[in-house]
Amino acid sequence: MYPGIELRLLRYVVAVAEELHFTRAALRLHIAQPSLSRQIRDLENELGVDLFDRTNRHVHLTHAGRMFVKEAAKALSHSERAAHLAKTSSRSKNETVSIGYSPHINLQLLSIIRSISSSYQPKFRLEIVSSQTQDQIKALMEGTMQAGLLTLPMRNEALVAKSLLREPLAVVVPEKHPLAAKHDLSAGELNGYPVISIPRELNPSFYDHLHRLFNKLGYRPNVVQEVTTETEALYMVAEGLGLAIMKLSTVPPERSGIVYRRLRDASLTEETGIAYRRGNHSPRLQDFVSTFSRAVQRLKDDAGLVPIGASQSYSDPRQLRLF
Repeated sequence: MYPGIELRLLRYVVAVAEELHFTRAALRLHIAQPSLSRQIRDLENELGVDLFDRTNRHVHLTHAGRMFVKEAAKALSHSERAAHLAKTSSRSKNETVSIGYSPHINLQLLSIIRSISSSYQPKFRLEIVSSQTQDQIKALMEGTMQAGLLTLPMRNEALVAKSLLREPLAVVVPEKHPLAAKHDLSAGELNGYPVISIPRELNPSFYDHLHRLFNKLGYRPNVVQEVTTETEALYMVAEGLGLAIMKLSTVPPERSGIVYRRLRDASLTEETGIAYRRGNHSPRLQDFVSTFSRAVQRLKDDAGLVPIGASQSYSDPRQLRLF
């Protein structure tokens, strides 16, 4: 880390990068907007570079800002991990069941965990921890995390992974893009167009799986920019820098400058599962996995989540509005 930069400032920069709006970021951080702006400006002066381009109507990340945010997010993740390990090491293992989740999954799953967590008290407490897939796998292997919600496939013989849901992928394009005139798209129609992509290092197994599917469908992504969050990708799509491929649950239902188009290739989906260490027969863990899986299934049955095996004929309210 650059000498003198506090984690607090990293958190401020990441929040502004995700919101692309100083007032909304300040509300999220529970600080005054002028103070937030001043502290980030002071940081820019200390670094000798602008992290953001500011106008009266828009806030944009500079190239230096994107590089800074990428590393700042890693530093924050490691600091949270360190704090988590310190806290959990001081507790009895019987008091807490730690559940990790990737920030890229359908976040409705977290609401389900919260809805069932009270039923386990006071016997034990469910703790949910934001963690990238690769970090979850490491924590599961080390025993510092009991279960993880992550994107499949997950290839590790020491872990068990149970599928929870599969969501179809869609293409996000600028509203004046040539592909925006189409009702739906095949993967092959995307050839040649610049793509904003999540890097392989965040989830190598899923990245390789998806690109094998692309290859079978005759699509070769022309990646012009890698980002670590869907928020960055959506901003860059709106700026006309390229298209992005993602599941709809990660996208706000209404956002100016972009449109969403269905992919006709039914194999292009993103699957979420729950993983835990093979041989972990803890009654508390097994009860949680069973209860959670049943709750997810009930919500899918009520059309609250995209069902496993969804075909291109599946439609949710957002698709009805946007396609």
